[in-house]
Amino acid sequence: MLKRRIVRGATLIIALLLANMAVLGLAERESREQAAAEAEKLLENVLAENTAAETDRQKTGENRREEDLVSKTEAYPYLYADGKVAEEELPEKVVFLTFDDGPSRNTVKILDALSEYNACATFFVIGENLTEEGIEIVKRAVAEGNMIGMHTETHQYKKIYRSTEDFLADYDKLASRFVELFGECPAVFRFPGGSYSMYINSIREELREELARRGFLGYDWNVSGDDSVGTPTAYSIKKNIFDRVYEEEQPIILLHDSPNSNLTAEVLPEILKKLTEEGYTFLTLQHRKPYQFPW
Repeated sequence: MLKRRIVRGATLIIALLLANMAVLGLAERESREQAAAEAEKLLENVLAENTAAETDRQKTGENRREEDLVSKTEAYPYLYADGKVAEEELPEKVVFLTFDDGPSRNTVKILDALSEYNACATFFVIGENLTEEGIEIVKRAVAEGNMIGMHTETHQYKKIYRSTEDFLADYDKLASRFVELFGECPAVFRFPGGSYSMYINSIREELREELARRGFLGYDWNVSGDDSVGTPTAYSIKKNIFDRVYEEEQPIILLHDSPNSNLTAEVLPEILKKLTEEGYTFLTLQHRKPYQFPW
């Protein structure tokens, strides 16, 4: 836009010069050519100055982005992973069980049920639940072939979603716990509340890009037991799952293993039994490409 305005201005200067030549009677060819050359030189100088100014602005923007990148890197040193999806052909009937908000004593019951049916799941952990008991539960989950993922340190939406920096600080604290426990940070994550909500929407794209740059793989869900919504019942949890699970090619089921998820732990054996009898294989999310809500 600025360049077009400059060109129009330079064109006007040329027109005025030619008009002045006519008024003054400078119609000689040599004079016209000299005047035109001077006007053309003026236009070239103006365009050159504009190009230089635009280049300086671009460099300034790039420098600021690089400085911001360095700042984020230094501020959150634990928040790096090496997320890779296993390259393999999946069974025709496969399901990905996921549990949010643990670990807790309900996680123990869930692990018992998974072991009974030779199934595995992905657990998205809250850092504040990593007490001495919680750490042992997580270690058991990993030892039995389950996967651990990043969820949040505090699960306080208004706190962690105030800004990109607040969220990264929360995740970096959780990452440091995992580095201390296992020597590395889990590569998969799930935003508390999912990747689409009134809390995250204003910073969602920036967070997605930043976490992807740091090597993380993000997962929402496409089937939910709604076991943490309203007043669920054993019947409603099972119905919510079986109403949707057959519609998805690679269903990711959302359930919870928080201290309040007693019903989930109780009904899980029935869910596992039915899906196993129907020929489903249970895998962790390292076998599935990332999935976040498409809207």
